[in-house]
Amino acid sequence: MNQKQKLICMRFKNLIEAKGLTKYLFLFATLLTLNACSKNQEAIIEQPMDEFSYEVECSSCEITYTDKSNSTKTVKHTEGKWDYVFDQKISFELKLSIKTLLAYKQTINAYILKNKEIVYGDVGYNQTHITYDTQRDLGYGVYGAYKNTDSGNGGNNGGSTKPTSSVCGAKNKSGGYCKRVVAGGGRCWQHR
Repeated sequence: MNQKQKLICMRFKNLIEAKGLTKYLFLFATLLTLNACSKNQEAIIEQPMDEFSYEVECSSCEITYTDKSNSTKTVKHTEGKWDYVFDQKISFELKLSIKTLLAYKQTINAYILKNKEIVYGDVGYNQTHITYDTQRDLGYGVYGAYKNTDSGNGGNNGGSTKPTSSVCGAKNKSGGYCKRVVAGGGRCWQHR
């Protein structure tokens, strides 16, 4: 019990002894209001913050991202999954860029998560740049497309630039990503 509540309780006791019914009702209402206000303040304080994170799956790639202090960091990632979890409340735009270090096609899965659920991201080839505004819940991304540069003459680089089929890339229950090939890009029948 805080000092204010103790003072009100003491006045309440004095009023009961003096049998002042009007003052008694007013004090009782005041006590209820103060109690309700303190409970509302506790409820506001106890609300959990949103947990944001990055999740990337690639091999031999360079990852540039905005960290918890809103600074740009770069890491060279060699294989499998990489993730970064923000351990504090953030209110700035999240930025994530990935580019392959390999000379040939590479699939890059890049996602921004909010409370462990994907809020933005997709699958790209060779490079991916995504941003997410945490205040407005809006994302923007640029994804590299696979380009077949083989013209059928021994790997000469003067060939076609038509995009081919891509991988679905939706996150599945086991924590991995769907590997189904989808003609023309997008999600497979199960993850639409």
